[in-house]
Amino acid sequence: MINLIIFGSPGAGKGTQAELVAKKYRLTHLSSGDILRRERDSARFGKQIKKYQDGGQLVPDALVIKMVEANAAKYLKNGLIFDGYPRNLKQARSLDKFFRSQKSELNAVFSLRLGEELAIKRIISRGKTSGRSDDKRATIKKRFAVYREQTAPLLKYYRDHKKLITLDGRPDIKKVFRDMSGRIRELVKK
Repeated sequence: MINLIIFGSPGAGKGTQAELVAKKYRLTHLSSGDILRRERDSARFGKQIKKYQDGGQLVPDALVIKMVEANAAKYLKNGLIFDGYPRNLKQARSLDKFFRSQKSELNAVFSLRLGEELAIKRIISRGKTSGRSDDKRATIKKRFAVYREQTAPLLKYYRDHKKLITLDGRPDIKKVFRDMSGRIRELVKK
């Protein structure tokens, strides 16, 4: 069993790579974005989530942590790949506590490195077909500001914990996946 995080700026390809890795290694793909989109239609959390996402803001930690960890606990025995979570130090520390409480561990964090302009082009292109309300230029700019302020410090956190593996996110999907698969094979051998 292996537990991974895919990390990177908006548009870096986290979801795509997480799906490929989950399929190849039979891991459960936990996307905080997918969880939030499902809950967005619920009577319980829908209005709150929509207000934050449509404004390009992150949903409050307490709500996100509760939803993600409930899902993680259900599927931990299979191994997990997190996509879009954690997004800040509070969530990262909560995830560390979760793994300890489950007598498990996080094996690695993959950071997909991609420049902001290329990421924006990818997101706008995706928005033409996805119908996602958060794939508009003004909202994207806000998401990058939030990313720089709250999420980018996670690079140092995971580097300090010797979990960070940085990959170039610019090549095509297949090349990034091959690079990531090679690093996962090294982790599995340990």
